[in-house]
Amino acid sequence: MRILIASVLIFLVSVSALAHHSRTYFELDHQIEVKGTVTQVKWRNPHVRYVLERVNEKGVTETWSMDGQTPGGYEQEGWLESSLVVGDVVTFRVYPNSKNTQRSPNKQSGLLNAATRSDGSTLPPKSEGELAVATESPTEEFGRSGSKDFSGNWSYTLILDEIKLLGSEPPQAWPLTERGQAQLDNFNIDADPIFECIEAGAPRMINYLYDRKWIRFEDRIEIISEATPADQNRVIWLDGRARPADLKVSSTGFSTGHFDQGGALVVRTDGFPAVRWGLETGIDSSEQKTLVERYRLTNGSFTGGMRMIFSFTVTDPIYLRRPVTVYGVYDLTDDREYAEFKCDPESASAHLEFN
Repeated sequence: MRILIASVLIFLVSVSALAHHSRTYFELDHQIEVKGTVTQVKWRNPHVRYVLERVNEKGVTETWSMDGQTPGGYEQEGWLESSLVVGDVVTFRVYPNSKNTQRSPNKQSGLLNAATRSDGSTLPPKSEGELAVATESPTEEFGRSGSKDFSGNWSYTLILDEIKLLGSEPPQAWPLTERGQAQLDNFNIDADPIFECIEAGAPRMINYLYDRKWIRFEDRIEIISEATPADQNRVIWLDGRARPADLKVSSTGFSTGHFDQGGALVVRTDGFPAVRWGLETGIDSSEQKTLVERYRLTNGSFTGGMRMIFSFTVTDPIYLRRPVTVYGVYDLTDDREYAEFKCDPESASAHLEFN
């Protein structure tokens, strides 16, 4: 248990950085250190980007572009825009770009994990408190009473090996129609809509690695995601209302929910437009897409706190021969405010220059 939790903490930065990137661009089986001088800082969503220049062991000047996580994610860890500025000498610990995507030996990229400044201080800042949760019993931080109405701040739970595979390629075992199979056969990760700041909506947002905040009201539940702009916030209506005839469709759809006899929340969503990659990585969705979700609260997360077990079943006869069900887990985390998410297309797509 101690090893597992400590490992999760060590990889917090990597997890967030991986969330908006295809893992196919980077060699994730090892990390390297790159030391040089910062020449550019882009503190933007969906991820922070640093450009660094260094002279390698052969005396050749190299330009490295380092992509990290969201500004809000870094700020929660104490890593601020002012922490590294142009002119600083820094050592980045990164997953390097794959040799298969490297266009020039003098121009390279990396997926950023951590940094050490010239004075020896690290980003994110190290503290003894980080390892205080590596115990087998609940701590003050995670041993809270939990949520009784699904409200709270929830984090999608995956092990690192699962995270590395997430979003790298389309689902190979899904029962695709001929139209869906054609998309799989012609898959190109560079066409991911997120590189244009276009969100895929539900159900893909359910599996985003960034945190989401559930807020319970008498007639609804609102879900705010750290990973998406405000127009992607979800509302689950609990008052039995029907879908409005004049509903303005969006990629999040129109959701209604009820609680079954066991206390699980059952959510039904429709009212979708056609969405590029709206089913999964590389697979579009149509106006006929429907979604059924089920959420159940339970204790027993590795932190000693509360857990939400969920599943969703997506149906779309244009791209799927039969419905597909996906399962997952959220863990209750510290309540916090999210930084405003404004996606910058230049920052989102900058890494494509290496492909």
